[in-house]
Amino acid sequence: MSAGQEKTEQPSGKRLADARNKGQIAKSRDLTSLGVLISGCMAVYLSRNIILDHFRLILETAWSKDAFEIPGFFALSGMPASLLYSLFVMIAPTVLIMTVVGVIVNLGQMRGFLLSVEAMHISFSNLNPLAGLRRLVSLRSLVELVKSVAKIAIVFWAVYSVLWPERSTLLELAARDVTAFMQVTGMLMLNTVLRVAGVMLILSLLDFLYQKWQTRKDLMMTRQEVKEEAKQGEGNPQVKSRIRALQRALARQRMFSKIPKASVIITNPTHFAVALHYKPGMEAPTVVAKGVDFLAFKIIRLGRKHGVPIVQNPPLARALYKQVKLDETIPGDLYRAVAKILAFIYQQKQSMRRN
Repeated sequence: MSAGQEKTEQPSGKRLADARNKGQIAKSRDLTSLGVLISGCMAVYLSRNIILDHFRLILETAWSKDAFEIPGFFALSGMPASLLYSLFVMIAPTVLIMTVVGVIVNLGQMRGFLLSVEAMHISFSNLNPLAGLRRLVSLRSLVELVKSVAKIAIVFWAVYSVLWPERSTLLELAARDVTAFMQVTGMLMLNTVLRVAGVMLILSLLDFLYQKWQTRKDLMMTRQEVKEEAKQGEGNPQVKSRIRALQRALARQRMFSKIPKASVIITNPTHFAVALHYKPGMEAPTVVAKGVDFLAFKIIRLGRKHGVPIVQNPPLARALYKQVKLDETIPGDLYRAVAKILAFIYQQKQSMRRN
């Protein structure tokens, strides 16, 4: 960006699409973490009976009388496989649900699946100590610091507000059985998570809006960048002008190549020139060349060179030039006027042959 230029223009659709392809999109990590946390806790709560049953089974097997008295009982009884199976049943549903929710929340923020190869590239500029120092003292780093402090404070408040009123109950847990211990601690954990989640949900939504604003701010453009992008999208005006000039030159060459086969050239007498081609069997005469001023002069000169009859008829020349495009047949209201000229030329050729 040139010195003195400010990013005052909104990002274009192309810039937003390029940023998305590079993985530069608005996304709140806190929102994803919150979704995973809530889904994990709900999964544990809903599957608490299964978890308690398998946990009890593990303890009963591991602390059974046979496990201490029979040598090699641990290996011979198949307990390792049973232990792994119980752990899998206890953990797998929760992990699966947390993974699915994390993917869904990420896709929701990204508005669809996105695989950015450019985002995976290692940027050596990130290893620059000076660049790292600038990032540490930036506004974005300050916002992240405030967010981290706020999250720590929220977690501390939630744990304190849930556990402190239940301090007497916690002291009595040592005298209770495993089932009661798991139920009480599970409910306390659930209450803690719900309190944390309630406040974190608000902060996560605010963080997502902030990330969206920050990303769009980073993608703002200068007026020069807008002009350059428009030039790239529409093509360089000088190149486009050159292409149009070449196209016009080729069209004129094709037009001039048809003049030697024209049946007549109708002029005004020099300002307009329209070359017509007609042969028996055609529906109507066709305009094969037309032009004004200098182009008309070239059509007339080329026609004379190849012996094409030239007829002066200003009204008809102007009408043909304005009403008929190249390679189109003449309209019905001009049939009679053109037919008279063609008939006259045909008579002249016949008389010249007799002589």
